[in-house]
Amino acid sequence: MPKSSVHNDIEKIALIANDLRENVVEMLLEAGSGHPAGALGMADIFATLYFKILNVDPKNPTDPDRDRFVLSNGHICPIFYATLAEKGFFPKKELKQLRKLNSNLQGHPKFGALPGIENSSGSLGQGLSQAVGMAMAAKIQSKPFRVYCVTGDGEMQEGQIWEAAMFAPNNKLDNLTWIIDRNNIQISGRTEDVMPLENLR
Repeated sequence: MPKSSVHNDIEKIALIANDLRENVVEMLLEAGSGHPAGALGMADIFATLYFKILNVDPKNPTDPDRDRFVLSNGHICPIFYATLAEKGFFPKKELKQLRKLNSNLQGHPKFGALPGIENSSGSLGQGLSQAVGMAMAAKIQSKPFRVYCVTGDGEMQEGQIWEAAMFAPNNKLDNLTWIIDRNNIQISGRTEDVMPLENLR
């Protein structure tokens, strides 16, 4: 790919990411609560995934061959909602309903509440296992889709994460991509003070 094309792609993604951040800030101000740091910090990742990598179609959100995205650390959902709206899965005006009573945009994503949401999240540490299951299903059914999973670094303290991490290579799940948000912070303090992750990059 020519360097100019790559540069243009990077600029485009950066602009989308900035728009997503603006929407996240507006959503959180409207809601009066939420988790800003993780959501804002992952804007570039979400922009890259949804506008460069993922094979998803907002006009056909249940396509059996679509790529799957699993958000494990669901509390950063404002960036997820903002991205889905930007991609066209639902109208942007709905973003103002974040965390409101009877809204489809709750503090953790719920499967089926909005098109484009592939899993419900809540207790941390479960998303990678869900993603591994989807990737395994694709292999068994000879499906072409890929699975992408985002987790927080604080979730690495959950045993379930390590079971899934060992299961994936043992079963040759090369259709799975795992992204860890290594921000060194969790609700009870710095990750290296609570339970060191040492050389995790």
